[in-house]
Amino acid sequence: MPSIKGTASISSTHALQKQLRSTTFPSNFSQKVQTSKLHRAIFQNWIETRIEELLGFEDEIVGSTAVHLFLPEVTNNSEDGGGGGGDTTQDDVDPRKAQLDLAGFLGESE
Repeated sequence: MPSIKGTASISSTHALQKQLRSTTFPSNFSQKVQTSKLHRAIFQNWIETRIEELLGFEDEIVGSTAVHLFLPEVTNNSEDGGGGGGDTTQDDVDPRKAQLDLAGFLGESE
């Protein structure tokens, strides 16, 4: 998998789009998952444990990055600005972007 070199490329959406087009991803990356139906605490623990297994040591930064990539925070879209009655939505999880973001931490083969 090709990688982007340099810090200027990290913020470039053009470079990210180019890398997304040039990288081959598994076919199951196109399946949508309703993250609202997942039990967040259990899935978070599984992600952190799996990251620890891949790295061989505990890394809180990489674990928390992976958790936030796969379990985005729930936002409240209420019109009154308060805490009740609004629709809750979650950002769509893009496993292709998550793979590219985590490749620098986990290596190309994982």
